[in-house]
Amino acid sequence: MRAKKLWLCAGLILVGCDDDRVYVGEDKIYQVAMTADTPAAIESEEGGALFIVEQRADLPIIPPTNAELADRMSGVRAYRDLPFPRLPWVERGELEIQIDFTLSNLDDADRDIDVIVNGANEFDEYVPGVTIVEEDPIPLHSQWERRYTVKAKSRITDTVREEDLDEAAVDLATVVNGAPNSDEIVYFENKSTMDVRSMKYIPAVIPGLVAVRLGLRTNRAANLLLEASIRVRDVGDKLADQDAPHMRIEPEPFSPVFPETD
Repeated sequence: MRAKKLWLCAGLILVGCDDDRVYVGEDKIYQVAMTADTPAAIESEEGGALFIVEQRADLPIIPPTNAELADRMSGVRAYRDLPFPRLPWVERGELEIQIDFTLSNLDDADRDIDVIVNGANEFDEYVPGVTIVEEDPIPLHSQWERRYTVKAKSRITDTVREEDLDEAAVDLATVVNGAPNSDEIVYFENKSTMDVRSMKYIPAVIPGLVAVRLGLRTNRAANLLLEASIRVRDVGDKLADQDAPHMRIEPEPFSPVFPETD
């Protein structure tokens, strides 16, 4: 009897380890590289600089039929003041996304490196931009960002979790819907359900992310490599096979908006 109980527990553990997330992308790995020769994305007259390299990863989305698009065009009339021309084909929660990455420092010296992630839905893509403070270029907040100090000739691994990217979907819809000071709205420690500045701007319908832009950001050029895998839980049955036709994703860039001051 004891042996049978142990066998049953082992079986339950195996079932519990089953993961219904699938890897996306033609090669299942996305790479973003920076070299010592990478030009600065922006420089100030005083010599300050920012180096930013990015790559957008579009998810393979099943394209809607003409009838399905027409249904979403007519369905938008049931809501007031949505900031979209139609209801989204992919709504929040239909695709749950996780990013696992390895960040490698190929230099002979330690480096401080920001890994940045910004999201795009069918309509809009978040593009943070840069501001100048006392002649120095200062990056505005990405929707997800972390700074890592990576030792020479070494690497680190980390994960952007499903809940982080769900928050990015809400924040993108919120700032597009007119929330003031969008740079603060997307800051990773400001959660939409607790931030009184954003609550009234969260639209009744939130598009899900259909793409993410992965990037590296530093204050000096360096030899760096970001390798990322993207796993998706297809809750809404919207994910296409890699070789099947995909929905064309052409979002409009959205950059931070700040409140007007006297």
